[in-house]
Amino acid sequence: MEQLLKLVRTYRLTTGLGERLTLAEEVFRLIEPDLRFFVFASLTRPAAEDVLQEVLRAVATGMGKFTGDTTGEFWGWCYRIARNKVNDHLRKQAADRLQPMPPEEMRQLAESSAQASPLSPEDRHDLEIALALLARSKPECRDFLWQHFVIGLDYAEIADERNLSYDAARMKIGRCLDEAQALIS
Repeated sequence: MEQLLKLVRTYRLTTGLGERLTLAEEVFRLIEPDLRFFVFASLTRPAAEDVLQEVLRAVATGMGKFTGDTTGEFWGWCYRIARNKVNDHLRKQAADRLQPMPPEEMRQLAESSAQASPLSPEDRHDLEIALALLARSKPECRDFLWQHFVIGLDYAEIADERNLSYDAARMKIGRCLDEAQALIS
């Protein structure tokens, strides 16, 4: 991974367009598989292809401005871009009042990702229960729970995305968890 940081540093210092393109291609060759997995784990296939391209474009246009000094900081920067692009897409989807991902598609996505890192039987059972609960809950609760527990957004990110205070987002997620527990009973 030290090679990745070396490529990024060289990219920042290079002014020639041809050299920058070559360096960017090398960086993309190293980061694209992980970013692809991240985006495809969050979205359905047609949308994921478009969002992945937006992520890679944002990385390319912003790489010259990246100021970190470690590979971990670079990966964190890349994943933040990817998470923001995924969230932008989800916000647009919610604003367009499109149907959320059907439970069967979620199961298929979970099964395809399980090939890379298989779920334990206990985790698979928990996932099945969670998917069933999300499908039966209110759409807003389903979105809050999905974003927090599956996508991995923290309270502050959800609050920022939905123009809520931190405590309001935390309380909504708490109420949605209570509703999910009531559905179990």
